[in-house]
Amino acid sequence: AMLKDWFCEALSLQSGEELLLPAASKAEATRLRNRLLKLRDKYPDQADAESISIRVTLIKRRFFVALRREPLSPTVAFKRAADGSIVRVTLPTRERLRRIAIQDGLSPEEIEEILGLAKDEHSSKEEEPR
Repeated sequence: AMLKDWFCEALSLQSGEELLLPAASKAEATRLRNRLLKLRDKYPDQADAESISIRVTLIKRRFFVALRREPLSPTVAFKRAADGSIVRVTLPTRERLRRIAIQDGLSPEEIEEILGLAKDEHSSKEEEPR
């Protein structure tokens, strides 16, 4: 439950700000990060959650899990139609997962392993709530 609180705290970060959660070892940091990634995947507002990158970092010989508010999620765009209505457009899930994984500092091998588990989906369009 505490991790969920920290993730929600990270969502209130300003662009470029970072929340650092200390870990006793690299193994613990990796475990923390994996749990946070799962939390992020389940978060209802994916457009918001995706702009938080989660990675293990070493600062002054101590391990931390860094939750960082990236300037903008690279996977979401808005399309303005001729009539002025704005529709949110997202990249296909597979491409989105790949970008998030790269942003989180996963190795190409890890990314392929994850993508192997993820089924391919086509680009989804949804109306942006007013």
